[in-house]
Amino acid sequence: MSLTIKSQEHYELMSNFERDFKGNRLDKESKELWPRGIVYQDGNVNELFKAYRFGYALHKAKANLEAA
Repeated sequence: MSLTIKSQEHYELMSNFERDFKGNRLDKESKELWPRGIVYQDGNVNELFKAYRFGYALHKAKANLEAA
């Protein structure tokens, strides 16, 4: 699975993020803005998502290195 914008993995990551951060403003921008890193309308929530995504990617990369 690839962690590209609009991939199934990306949508699953968004779902997990929204479950973990429920109670925050989670309304999304239009999908045309997603490739620019603008997914959520609330700027603070968007920055939290970027950090969440970065942590996920770091974990995935480390797991791949350990498996090699």
